[in-house]
Amino acid sequence: MTNKTRDILCSIIVLAFGAAMIYFVKDVRRVIRSDVGSAFVPTLIGWCIVVTGASKLLYTLFTGLKEENKKIVFDQDFLGGVGTIVLMFLYMLAFEPVGFIVASAVYLFLQMLLLSDKTNRKILLFALVAVILPVAVDALFVFVIKMPLPVGVFGF
Repeated sequence: MTNKTRDILCSIIVLAFGAAMIYFVKDVRRVIRSDVGSAFVPTLIGWCIVVTGASKLLYTLFTGLKEENKKIVFDQDFLGGVGTIVLMFLYMLAFEPVGFIVASAVYLFLQMLLLSDKTNRKILLFALVAVILPVAVDALFVFVIKMPLPVGVFGF
């Protein structure tokens, strides 16, 4: 696969993902009548993803880049990309039953491990960030926004 072909394929995948996100978020119900709704931010992100994918596709198609005949080497970046997609899917499945804090902590820790290499892998730092960040976000939602996130089977 050449670089141009890869860019076109990735742009189409990103466009499809953004469109799917917008489609599936449309049925999210409003919890509080006076706010913009729970679907506002995911819809905004979906549109940003669509615009990004479309921009990259148009740039790749119309910039007159010459097709490079050099094959792309299967490398660690590809494994990181596929691993990220798998981890995000597992996070999505675990979010409701396990709860936000636990699912997010496990996801963040595994994601940082996946994207780090032996030279910059700091297990203790990753564990601290993976625990502190979800707890802080949960506190923000519970105490400031007054919209609790799923607690799951562990009760937190």
